Amino acid sequence: MAVRILTLVGSLRAGSHNRRLAEAAVQIAPDHVEVGLFDGLDTVPFYNEDIDAEGSVPAAAVKLREAAVEADALLLVSPEYNGTIPAVLKNAIDWLSRPYGAGALTGKPVAVVGTAFGQ
Repeated sequence: MAVRILTLVGSLRAGSHNRRLAEAAVQIAPDHVEVGLFDGLDTVPFYNEDIDAEGSVPAAAVKLREAAVEADALLLVSPEYNGTIPAVLKNAIDWLSRPYGAGALTGKPVAVVGTAFGQ
């Protein structure tokens, strides 16, 4: 059985170096590892506990959570923005870490990689 790794890319920019890094991870993964890129982080609304209730969770957030639940591990590919991570990636982490103690990230290994053009 293959190990499934869900990859979230923090850069939405077309031609992003970090997107290309994530695509390279897909290409060079060993045979027993499936690396999948999640598309659609830009459609996930900002986390709001008021809409994180059964029957009212936005479809894009449900899709993200389902993908994370199915994965064995996560790979976060992130550029550095203003000394921190991009808002789109932080938002994904917010959705995946809720509800507290039982979110889709619970018990899963997570790795972070990134690249930057310049120093």
